[in-house]
Amino acid sequence: MTRIIQIILILSIPLIVFLNSLNNTFVYDDVFTITDNYFIRDWGNFTAFFTDDYFKYSGEVTYRPVVTFSYFIDYSIWHLNPTGFHLTNILLHAVNAALVYLLVSNISRSHTAAFLTGVLFALHPILTEAVNGISYREDLLATTFFLGAILLFIKSKIKNPKSKIANCLYPLSLFSYLLALCSKEVAITLPLIVFLLDWLMGDKNRIKKNIIKYYIGFILVSGFYLFLRFVWFHNPVEEQLVYPDNSFLVNLLTMPKIFCSYIKLLFFPTCFNAEYIISHTKTPFAATFILSMIFLCVIGIITYRFYNQSKRLFFFMLWFFITLAPTMNIIPIANIMAERYLYLPSVGFCAILAYTSTGIWRQAWVFIAREDRETGRGEEGRLAFPTSHLPNLRRWLSIFTTCMVLIVVIPYSLSTTKRNKVWINPLTFWSKTVEDSPSSSRAHNNLGMIYLQNNKTDLAIREFQTSIAIESDPEYHHNLGMAYQKKGMKEESLQEYYHVLAVNPNSALTHNNMGNILVDKGRIDEGISKFKEAIQLKPNYYDAHYNLGLAYFKKGLLDASIDEFKLAIHYEPDHPEAHSCLGTAYANKGLFEEAIKEIEEAVRQKPNYPNAYKILGLIYLNYKKDIQKAVYCFNEFLRLDPKNSEAGLIRKTIEKLQSPQ
Repeated sequence: MTRIIQIILILSIPLIVFLNSLNNTFVYDDVFTITDNYFIRDWGNFTAFFTDDYFKYSGEVTYRPVVTFSYFIDYSIWHLNPTGFHLTNILLHAVNAALVYLLVSNISRSHTAAFLTGVLFALHPILTEAVNGISYREDLLATTFFLGAILLFIKSKIKNPKSKIANCLYPLSLFSYLLALCSKEVAITLPLIVFLLDWLMGDKNRIKKNIIKYYIGFILVSGFYLFLRFVWFHNPVEEQLVYPDNSFLVNLLTMPKIFCSYIKLLFFPTCFNAEYIISHTKTPFAATFILSMIFLCVIGIITYRFYNQSKRLFFFMLWFFITLAPTMNIIPIANIMAERYLYLPSVGFCAILAYTSTGIWRQAWVFIAREDRETGRGEEGRLAFPTSHLPNLRRWLSIFTTCMVLIVVIPYSLSTTKRNKVWINPLTFWSKTVEDSPSSSRAHNNLGMIYLQNNKTDLAIREFQTSIAIESDPEYHHNLGMAYQKKGMKEESLQEYYHVLAVNPNSALTHNNMGNILVDKGRIDEGISKFKEAIQLKPNYYDAHYNLGLAYFKKGLLDASIDEFKLAIHYEPDHPEAHSCLGTAYANKGLFEEAIKEIEEAVRQKPNYPNAYKILGLIYLNYKKDIQKAVYCFNEFLRLDPKNSEAGLIRKTIEKLQSPQ
């Protein structure tokens, strides 16, 4: 019964400390994986999971179909309501905390150590990035299936001939491992963890037998995944990632400093940052490298002592090292340091902290019990206090232990809750990130995007120029081009876009934006060509289809215009402008019933859409000869947009229609 209560408490803790994150919106990379990702909105796209089109549509750089599949489910339930997506992340974190409890309980045989580990994992502030960032769900899912695979493996070795379920546990463990790999690459470390589990805490004489019986399955799954990852579903974009200063040696010299920073963050989770700027170490004689290596040597000595004193502590120490190793930039990754990389490794850290604390507690009780027995045999003078004080000592020791737990739990809870608030919206998040990392080009760029979306164009231009001054990246030039375009600086905008295409000719967004400028400048054919290039690069690109439809309409190519508007609606059905434009094209072609249907749909989606009412009124007046409906639509237009430049003409039309003949 105690175990069930402990699990319920562990499941409840994340729901409490992350409750305020339900108010958060989509932040950081969520724009690529969720808000602008039309791929997850149509289950008909599911077949792309098994083709190279996955990278083109999913917004992922590496093959992570389990994560993308979870977005499909969330969108089906919540659409673009961020609360639902955040709730999924919180529930996954709660499940992981419970799985951590079960794992440590199975390994340590101590419910106290397992409970404390689960609590620490559920609360630790360093994990807020993985839980709050919806696009970082990969760490949550990988951990869920990683822990699940290990637990199933442990249970599969407990033979029960009468149980049919027991025979399924090992295949389920392999399947869970595959799902972990298809969530994030860090799961590739699981076979080594399983082997260590047997080696350190199992029967060493059975390891050779297990190589064929158990380990071969994990090895085969690993091989299958590596084939998927690097052959079948290899994304060429990954080849653009390079080592710091394009040097493996610099990377090798820099990583120890990052490793030490991770340990510092786990012990002192105070100074968080979404964009760590790490200065590269270029010589082995640098003070940071020497000090880091000394610290790592001390950690190594401690780990060795754990091997001699406690196999369980040694196992969890190796867990931390092994699961963190894939994030040590062995294969170049986009961010050489990030808090979310600690999600799975922190299981080992929390277990060490909990197991050490409970071990000290047990030793204290052993000491008291021994002294109690010796005092009871009449060996007076062995204690510096009277025997009658022993019950009080036990009580104070329990109070002291509880206080030690609270000393960790209370500040962890407050820190986690506080950090959640930073993720409340993109403006708050990126403003804080720029404050924490003023030399981060990405932070300035992303803050500029927020300013641009909020029509603070001058501030956006300043941030984009700052990001380019730090690092000349095609993305930053593209965004500066968008800011110039919004400000009406068309030539400056085109120059930035040309700069982007010189480096990255496959930018569909850049081709689309250039097309808009060229059409505005009267170069419609050139604009159409750009829209087509954008669609060729990204076939489900709503904006490009919509803009191409507008360009065709301007040229009087009504059939082509209608086709493009239909495609735009296919990829984004809830876009009233596309329905309105399609209705206008139908009206110009004489298909008035179809026109009315589309424009009424636009009004249904956007009741405060004045231009749609105006067009609908004109159709009722000029083609349907329905004066009553025409007057109603014109009045709605005036109500919604009384200062429109055409308002005076519409008023005169209404007066004329309502005047006696």
